Order: sequence, then structure tokens, then C-alpha cells
Amino acid sequence: MDDKKRSRLIKQSSIFSALGNALLAAMKIIIGLSANSLALIGDGIDSTTDVITSIITFFTATYSSEPPDREHPWGHERAETISTKILSIVIFFAGAQLAVQSIKDILYQSNYELPGIMAIYATLISIAGKFILAFYKFRTGRITDSPMLIADAKNMRNDILISFTVLVGILFTRILEIPLIDTIIALAVSLWIIRIALSIFMETSAELMDSIDDKEIYKKIFEAAEKVQGVENPHKMRIRKMNRYYAVDLDIEVDGNLSVKEGHDIALKIDEEIKKTVFNIYDVMIHIEPSGAGEHTEQYGLKKDDLWK
Repeated sequence: MDDKKRSRLIKQSSIFSALGNALLAAMKIIIGLSANSLALIGDGIDSTTDVITSIITFFTATYSSEPPDREHPWGHERAETISTKILSIVIFFAGAQLAVQSIKDILYQSNYELPGIMAIYATLISIAGKFILAFYKFRTGRITDSPMLIADAKNMRNDILISFTVLVGILFTRILEIPLIDTIIALAVSLWIIRIALSIFMETSAELMDSIDDKEIYKKIFEAAEKVQGVENPHKMRIRKMNRYYAVDLDIEVDGNLSVKEGHDIALKIDEEIKKTVFNIYDVMIHIEPSGAGEHTEQYGLKKDDLWK
């Protein structure tokens, strides 16, 4: 998928999500006020934060698709990684806010007014609407291979649980007149949301630190390099992940009697072989050394043997 089409799909998803969440937020806040449901009002405020995240996603899609320039010679792909980290922080504070409020209600045994029947209908509509938005964002995120959209879709999935918790709480509050049940469920959901936020935060941290969790990619690239005739001792491999792309640096040894052109031709064949083996390769840089010259003393990069340590 070309960058323009990818950017367009992400923007369309962001606009659809912003409009959908704006409608749901307005409905839940208005009905929550009229039906005396603090839980529904809180759910509406959470949907308002989703409008903000969708706006962030929209502008990030525009920026990340920009070509490399003097200030950003590697391009702007990591703008999505940074936005994904921001989204994880927003998700974390939404979960933390719910947790703090739940703990306060448990400790001080807050008393609630019985919510009106319209609060139940509004919550059901919210669950259906959030399900559609989450499904759409997950689908678009996978098509575009966008971690930012997938992270936002996980946030939408959290919102489904929040709305479901509100529904259960309202039902138990009306039927059993035991608001504590609603509070305990809300606390459990808040902890789950916090766990998801921390998971997303750590995933993006690994990318920003140039760490690759999938060591199979290293193995595939070593094997691809070794397929090329004349290549000896591929080593000091470094892989940098930039959103959905991989930039590869690799040292190899060749016969020291080869001409510069012959060494260059070997490097081109390695480049082609790697791109056939691993998808989404952004760039491959090959450093050629004469056989037996000894490896450089730099500490960076991996040898093939390092993968099994």
C-alpha cells in the first residue's frame, strides 16, 4: 500500500471516529445529567477524550506521510510511534481516574440517586456505537499496518467495557439498590485499562530504543545474506524499526582481491535478497570488509551466535 492511500485511510478513520465519539459523548452527558447517572456522565467525559485522540491521529497521519527532509533525513514515520505513546498516556489517565473515583466511593461509601431508565438505553447505544468504532479502527489499523490506529482501537475496546460496566452498575443499582457493586466492577475495569495502557507504552518504548522483539527477523536477514555467493561472516547487524518499516545495517566480509564494483554488486544482491525475504524494508546499508581482516571493535550490532544467547 502506497503512503498516500495509507494516509488517506488513517485520516478517514480519524474523522469517522471523532464524529462518532462526539455524538456519543454529547448523548451520554446530556442523558446522564437528566437521568441522575454520574457513571454515565463519566462515560461521556471518557468519550470526549476519544475525540481528542482522533484529532491527534488525523494530524499525525498528515505529518508522518511527509517525505524525508533536511531536519528529518530518516523521514517522519516515527511520528506515529510518538502519537501512540501519547495515546497510551491518555488511556492510562482515563483508567487511573476511574480507579481513584472508585476507591473514593468504596472508602467513603458514596450514596447515589437511582438513575433513570433513559440511562440504560443510552448505555446500550454507547456499547453498540463503540463496538462499531472499535471494529472499524482495528480493521483499518491492520490494513494500514498502523500501530497508532490499533492502539486507539484498543482504547475503544476499553470504552466498550466501561460502558458495559456502567450498564451493569445501573441495572444492579436500580434492581438491588446496592451501588457498591457498580463501584467494585468499575475498579476492576479501571485496573484492566491501566494494564492495557502500560502494555502499549512499553511497546512504543522498545521501538524508540531501537529494540526488536521479534528476533526471527534477524535470523531471516542473516540467512538472506548467506544465500549470496561470495559473502562471508555477516555480522554486526542492527535493525531499526520506524513505525511499520525496518532499516537494516549489516557488515560482511568478501574476498579482498575483488574490485570495488564486484564488492558493490555483492552488496546489491544482498539488498535484493533481504527485501525478498522480509517485508517493509525501508533501507539496507552494507559495510564491506576484506576476509580475515578482523571485526571492528565497536560494541553495537549482533552476530548470528548472539541470537541464541
